[in-house]
Amino acid sequence: MSVITLTKDSHINPQPYRIKFKDANAVLGAKSKIPINDDLPILETESKVAIIGGGFAGIATAITCLTKLNEDDIAIFEKHDNFGGTWYANTYPGCASDIPALWYSFSFALNSNWSRIQPPQYEMEEYILEVVKQYQLRKYVHFKRSVTKLQYNEKAANWTIYMRDLTNGQLIKHTAKIVASCQGGLVNPHHFQAEGLENFEGEYMHSAIWNHDISLEGKNIAVIGNGCSANQVIPSLLKSYNPKSITQIARSKHYIMPPLPYIIQFLYQLLSFSYVGLYLIRTIVSVFNEARYPLTKYGYYSSILRFLLRNQSLYYMRITAPQKYHDMLIPNYKIGCKRIIFDYEYLPCLHDERMTLTNEPISHITKDSIVFKNNTELKVDVIVACTGYDFRRSFHTYELIGRNNVNIGDLWKKEGASAYKTVLVRDCPNFFFIGGPNASPGHSSVVTSIESSCIYFEKLASQILSYRYDSICIKTDKYNQWAKSAQEELQKAVFGTEFGGCSSWYNEDKFNSATYPYSQVHFWYVMSHPVYDDMELQKRF
Repeated sequence: MSVITLTKDSHINPQPYRIKFKDANAVLGAKSKIPINDDLPILETESKVAIIGGGFAGIATAITCLTKLNEDDIAIFEKHDNFGGTWYANTYPGCASDIPALWYSFSFALNSNWSRIQPPQYEMEEYILEVVKQYQLRKYVHFKRSVTKLQYNEKAANWTIYMRDLTNGQLIKHTAKIVASCQGGLVNPHHFQAEGLENFEGEYMHSAIWNHDISLEGKNIAVIGNGCSANQVIPSLLKSYNPKSITQIARSKHYIMPPLPYIIQFLYQLLSFSYVGLYLIRTIVSVFNEARYPLTKYGYYSSILRFLLRNQSLYYMRITAPQKYHDMLIPNYKIGCKRIIFDYEYLPCLHDERMTLTNEPISHITKDSIVFKNNTELKVDVIVACTGYDFRRSFHTYELIGRNNVNIGDLWKKEGASAYKTVLVRDCPNFFFIGGPNASPGHSSVVTSIESSCIYFEKLASQILSYRYDSICIKTDKYNQWAKSAQEELQKAVFGTEFGGCSSWYNEDKFNSATYPYSQVHFWYVMSHPVYDDMELQKRF
C-alpha cells in the first residue's frame, strides 16, 4: 500500500499525457486498419502470463502478478504507444473523471493531491503513469501491438496469441500459459453516420479522437450528442476556445445531477496526510455511492430512492437550465436507466448567447451545413460527434478460439457476450477477463470492480502457476446458468429495459453485456470466494 503525490507536470505540459491525433486515428478512426506485412519474418515470443491491454485493468493485473503471485514472467500488449487506455486516448477539451477520482483510482496506490474532485484527463493519465513507474511495469510492456487472434492448444495446455506490430505490420506469435484480457469497453468510438457526411468540407472529429491542431476560434461548431462527453466538452469549448457559436444537437435526454459537493474535496484535503486518512475518505465515498445501488431495482426502498434522486435532479435542471430548453433536457424514464451525469458547468453554459440547443433530427449533411428534417439548415465549420462508444465491438476486436475449436465470437453473436461471473468463458481454459462482460457497475467505480476481478484472478492463476493444475476452465453448464440468471436479473433492473423506460447502450438487442446484475459488495464477495465445483480442474500428468 502506498501514497502517490503528483508533480502536476501534466497541468503545465499536457502533450506527453495524451495520444497524438495521428496515432489515435490510425487505431480508432472510422477507416483504421491493422497493417499486414508478411514479407517480414514471424516473430515468436513466450511468457507464462500474457496481458492484453495497458489501461487500469491491465495495470492492475500486472501488479497482481508481481506482488500477489510473485510472477514476473509476464508480457503486456498494448495497441497504443503508452499506458493509460481510455485515459491516454480520450483527450477532448474538458475530458475528466465523471466520479470522484479518490474513488476512481487504485486502493493500493492512493493519490494525495488530486486538483479537484473530478480531475482532468491529463491528470488522470499522470496518475496512471506514476503507478506504472512505481511498479516498474515498462520492462514488461510491448506497445503498438494489436491482437488479432487467440487460439487454445489443448495438447500443450497453452494459448497462442497472434498480433501485428502496428509500426510495420509484422506478425508476432506469442505463447502463454495464462491469458488475461484487459481491454476496456469504452474504447472503440461509435462513429456518427449521416447521409452526405463524406462531402462535408469543414472539420469533422469524434470526441474520442480529438485533433488539438485544429483551431476552433471564431468557428461555428455543431456538437452532436448530449451524454457525458458532450456535457464536458461544450463548457470547455465556450470557456477556452472562443468559438463564434455552438449548436448542440441532442439525440436523447439524461438526468443531470448538481455538481459533486465541495465537502468531498475538503474532507479529502483534510485527510490526505496519510494512507489511512485517504483510505477513510475513499471508504466513506464508496459506502455512500453503494447505498445508491437499490435505485436500479424493483422494491419499495428502490422507488423511494429513485423518487428522491429524480426530484433532486429535476429541481437542479429546472433552476439551472434556460426554461426554453426544459422540454429537450428533462427525461421521463426512470433515473438510472442511463448513466447519471454529475454536472460541472454544462447547464449554466446553456445561458451563453453563443450557445443553442436543439433536438431536431438530422436529415443530411452538405459541404458546409447540417440540414434538419424540418428543412432548416445550419451552417457549420466544425462537426464534433459526441456519439459514444461501440461497446459490443470491444468483445470482437480479436478472434477467440477455445478448445474443440469453438469460436467464441460466433457464439456471442448468437447468444450475446457473456462470461461466468464476468471472468471465465466456456471452452477457454486459463483465460480470464478483467473488466469483462457485465463487469461494469451502473452506480459505482469500474476500478473497484477491476480490483475485485483481480482477487478472483489471483486465486485461480495461483493454482496454475504453482503447477497444482495444468488448466482451469468453467463448466459449460455453469457458464450457461450464469448467463441466464444474470440476464434475468438485469431485465428486472432499470438499465435500458422496459422497466427503466429508455433505450441505452447498456441493453442492446435486449441483452445486457455491460452492467453487473448485483451490488459491488456482492461482486467483491463472489470474486473472493471462487466455487471450484463449477470448474473443470485439469491436473498435471
